[in-house]
Amino acid sequence: MKKWGILFLILLCGVIWQAISVYHAALETKQSLQSKALERAKREVAFTDIDRVYTYYGEQAYVVFVGTGRNGKKYIVWVPEKKGHVVVKRADRGITEKEAVSKLKEERNPKRLISVKPGMEKGVPLWELTYIDEYNRYSFYYLSFEDGTFLKRYSFQQ
Repeated sequence: MKKWGILFLILLCGVIWQAISVYHAALETKQSLQSKALERAKREVAFTDIDRVYTYYGEQAYVVFVGTGRNGKKYIVWVPEKKGHVVVKRADRGITEKEAVSKLKEERNPKRLISVKPGMEKGVPLWELTYIDEYNRYSFYYLSFEDGTFLKRYSFQQ
């Protein structure tokens, strides 16, 4: 019986070690993606401060930086994971996060807002709003960053 206990303990330690290794490998990949994207973003905008960093997974993955440039203006920079054009927009040239949330509340009446983040689909900067709708479905709502027009929406049945 003692042998089984020792064998179980060794097996448990091996499983925990593997889980930690997988977690660190996944985290390292994301950090590497963000650091490479930051290098590309800094070629476009001289950031003095970066407020937030988002990773958007759509048709193509983007790392999105929101920060302040040397001129004191807020910028949003969309950097594609792979090759592609880096898109830079002044934050005041589009709708704000609060305006996007207000539009969602007016049009969809969500039960609970989960997240709001900038993204990019087919070259169009957008806001992705994730929420729980009135039917308890996990839902996504996309608005154009530039003028707040509705782009698309979809929900997952629970």
